[in-house]
Amino acid sequence: MTSVQPSASPRIHLTEEFNDALARMRRGENVMITGKAGTGKSTLLRLYLEEADKGEVLVTAPTGVAALNVGGFTIHRAFGFRPGMYPDDIQPGGRWYGPSPVLSTAKVLVIDEISMVRADLFDMMDIAMRRAREVNLPFGGIQLILVGDLLQLPPVVTDTEREIFRTRWETPFFFSADVYQRLKLQEITLTTVWRQSNEDFIEILNEVREGSIGEGARELLNSRVEPDFVPPKDWVTLASFNRRVAKINADHLAELPGKEFVSHAQYRNSADSNSFNGADELRYKVGARVMTVINDPGRAFVNGSFGEIVEATEEIITVRIDATGLLVKLKKHLWLVNQPTVNNGKLSGETVGSVLQFPVILAWAITIHKSQGKTIPKLYIDLSGGTAVEGQFYVALSRAVDLDNLRFSAPVEPRHIRASNTLVRRIRRATTTVNEISRFTALSVEGVDFGLSEHVARIHAVIVENDKVVADFGTWINPAADLGDFGRRNGIPAGGLACAPTLADFWPLLLRQASGSTVVGDGLMMLERAVRHQQKGLELALGLGHDISELELRIDGADPVTRAHEIADAFLAGNLTIKHGQPVPETSRHAEGAVFIPAWAPESPMVLDPSRSTESDIAWASLSGGQFNPWDVDEVQECIELLGAWATSRGMWTSEMRDDILARARRRLPADYTAPPLVEASTDPATVLYSGTRIAFTGRNNLLGGPADDDRLNSICESRGLVYKKAVSKTRCDVLVASDVASMSRKAQAAREFAKPIISQDEFERWYDENPQGAPSAPEPAASPTPRQEAKTAAKLPAESRPKPTTKHADQSPTSPTGKSDAERAFSEPQARLVSPDEALGEGTRVAFRGSTYIFGKLYPHGPALEQLCASLKLEYKQAVTKTRCDVLVTDDYLARDGKSGLAWRYGKPVITAEEFRRWAEGRLSDTSEEVAALTAEPEVVDENEAAPADVSMPLTPPTAPIEPQLESNSQQSAPEFESASDWPAYDRPFDHIPPTFVQPGPPAPQPSPVPVPAPGPMLFDDGPGSRPSESTAPKKKSTVAKLAKIFGITFGVVTVVLFVLAGAGASDAVAMPVAFAWLLTLPLAVFFGIARLIEKLRSK
Repeated sequence: MTSVQPSASPRIHLTEEFNDALARMRRGENVMITGKAGTGKSTLLRLYLEEADKGEVLVTAPTGVAALNVGGFTIHRAFGFRPGMYPDDIQPGGRWYGPSPVLSTAKVLVIDEISMVRADLFDMMDIAMRRAREVNLPFGGIQLILVGDLLQLPPVVTDTEREIFRTRWETPFFFSADVYQRLKLQEITLTTVWRQSNEDFIEILNEVREGSIGEGARELLNSRVEPDFVPPKDWVTLASFNRRVAKINADHLAELPGKEFVSHAQYRNSADSNSFNGADELRYKVGARVMTVINDPGRAFVNGSFGEIVEATEEIITVRIDATGLLVKLKKHLWLVNQPTVNNGKLSGETVGSVLQFPVILAWAITIHKSQGKTIPKLYIDLSGGTAVEGQFYVALSRAVDLDNLRFSAPVEPRHIRASNTLVRRIRRATTTVNEISRFTALSVEGVDFGLSEHVARIHAVIVENDKVVADFGTWINPAADLGDFGRRNGIPAGGLACAPTLADFWPLLLRQASGSTVVGDGLMMLERAVRHQQKGLELALGLGHDISELELRIDGADPVTRAHEIADAFLAGNLTIKHGQPVPETSRHAEGAVFIPAWAPESPMVLDPSRSTESDIAWASLSGGQFNPWDVDEVQECIELLGAWATSRGMWTSEMRDDILARARRRLPADYTAPPLVEASTDPATVLYSGTRIAFTGRNNLLGGPADDDRLNSICESRGLVYKKAVSKTRCDVLVASDVASMSRKAQAAREFAKPIISQDEFERWYDENPQGAPSAPEPAASPTPRQEAKTAAKLPAESRPKPTTKHADQSPTSPTGKSDAERAFSEPQARLVSPDEALGEGTRVAFRGSTYIFGKLYPHGPALEQLCASLKLEYKQAVTKTRCDVLVTDDYLARDGKSGLAWRYGKPVITAEEFRRWAEGRLSDTSEEVAALTAEPEVVDENEAAPADVSMPLTPPTAPIEPQLESNSQQSAPEFESASDWPAYDRPFDHIPPTFVQPGPPAPQPSPVPVPAPGPMLFDDGPGSRPSESTAPKKKSTVAKLAKIFGITFGVVTVVLFVLAGAGASDAVAMPVAFAWLLTLPLAVFFGIARLIEKLRSK
């Protein structure tokens, strides 16, 4: 076995797999060389190129950096493609200038970093090679050598391209190209890892590569977390974003003493900053850490060698190379920008430009992208800002050599570890075989597709075991988005999915039923994409299955139920051959799932496999037509509670919904069931629409019989004296009009968060027709008695006549089987307790939120942003307050008893004020400010991208400069003030024994709204001892006595000083007498008003 010692890599031996790969390439076979990071893919390619005829091999890569690394050309330069071209442009008559002699002369086409090549680009190369070579075979019959790890950096597809892409190609990856299935590629998977030798580290890398990491592996990585770590000079920091890298390097450079030099790249002809891998502007000093970006012909260093500048002038930089200790003198290097051409029948490069610059870049930090292909012996991974794309964390981690010389700036979390499930399935199938499948699951998924994001709204599964159907069930899913065309196509009424479970609520039941089976899915890729937007953090855990597109199975069903049955029938008929796969792993019987078929929906099968069903599963299925009757009343009651809680959190829990669910329960297992209090479904437009009201719209497809674009909406609003707003915000929007008032679009969630009224589109159209003259002027708000006056009036009444506290439910007296109203029964049960965060919050605590949540002055909207915040605090975010799936509620109004607060009261859940939560969270995050900056904090304006289709539920991504609400100093608002220690909130008291609301930090004072706001009601303890509200909540106006006391006090003091000055100067009587008279006049007035002010202050105390 021969040894090879590449300069840039650890020692690699020519193993059997290396020799086999070289033999295949020499024979002219089409091959794809793949394998994990560090297995020698680049070395194998380099060995082949060293022995090949350079005049016959065209070496390409998708990016400039990758092309420079292999001494080749970018694909666009080699083929003459221009940005914005697609396959149709390469056909005759298209925008392509035509084939170059380069393409017809080459005998071998090498494509490095194949994972980054898009499907459309791969098809464009195929068409170009066919035309150039005039051979109607894939790629014109040329030998193909593809190289790369599919689970490293993926192809780049912009948001505007994404929707167009999916109309032509199943995925953006090269293997979804039209030509790919016709290629006869021999896949060569390198398995020996040369870069790392520690078995534990290699196993961790394998898990990270596939986007799933065990708790033990994550704990091992997190043992290397050092937030305050200062990397020594021979360490390299990797970060995701250029701006972060630039800041780190600039900060380190500024700390060095001595003269700073600046070198600007010099460009000639067609060269630009993308033509080379150096720095457009290089700032350097003696002591700077650098990385070389070229290979030294004398082999003193290679592209990617790290070192330190020991001498520097404007003409020469002397660098000590870390790996060898050699001193190398570097002058400015001339990069020749070449265009592939043909000379004497051989391929060569024609120079079309050049770049002159030093061949180094600053390297205290480099981007993960630039690190690809490099080995970094001492590595610090900066996780601030998270990871941007799939595979990025794996690329960063696999640059390291071992765990001892690896550090992280923050704990590694599941959100950092992202891999394409499509690629994972593809790679696992190459190494996994299933000889016999005894259990099989056919899964069909359908949902809302906005192009930029997808959301699952319906799932159905058919499970076969030993040639027999043992389960046939499905559910509707609340997609956490407007329903769009999916809602219209399925005839879903307003609020139709208010009671539907989320994807995460359904998933445990599905995994339990499907465990041990191999999955074939219709829409698996949609499901995998949807999880990123709809249910971040959900682990699909479907084993190694197949999408029907990967099996070339065609089905024609119109809905998930029919399509799932078609897949199952194909399997039972022997028309579906599956040779590779891994079954769904066994799952816990304690994780609770849910299914629900709404009353308006068509009937669908609801048959569970009893051998894999829990009491909870059977209870859920029974409410939607399941084959078994439940036997546990408590389980059925829990289902009712959850359905009501979900609907309550979505703003629509009507008597029709409640009565339907209670009737279903009583039919299957008669008992004395109750349901949560009802919630007002919509607001009467007449009570909130006045001249000047600012309104936004969501979920609209058309309005008043016409299109609902911005211009028309603006015109409609102006015609009725309203103001159209594109966004929902706390201070610049008053009302939201929704096609479905139970919508979970971002606008609807924001409206609930900011306590904005939501009007149904039907109600708005009715109001519009009834008010042709326009909206009326807003009435003056009625004057309400002050809390002190109200308390004194109530005290004079007999006890039986005093007003009782009321709650604000849509239906105050829904009758239950016992004769009590649901509200009466709910609030006679355990009451909620106000607790401290330290008492209630711990790792894994399940937390729901009501109202707005601010951390470090930034708003965290409900949904993914709050979910990410909770994850950073080791909490679990819950959308709704439920009896068994939620532990605590954080609220900005703990006196409220409606919505989530009412449910917290009903279930006796602990409650934390938003202000107390803010202080607790900031205290835990203050030591990791970089991590805080990386969280998804959003400005108060919530709107979809204007370029996107209406009401797209956009994925939340960290803004580069989040808008911070202008807050007053929190130093005076950190806690309410009380006169004695005993007045501090007693954390074990129910709501009717706690002091007034804490001051919640928030955005600037809102602009005046035309919607009348009722005067606040009495606050608890408003006139009692020790209950004075915090003086920091609002400045008090000075009384007239106080003003006069101040005026006469100042006047008396001034006159007294003047009188003494005149007396000392020996002024004449004519001058002194008027001053003395003024002194005598102001003295009694100052004394009088001073005493009056003193009495006033004593009385106020």
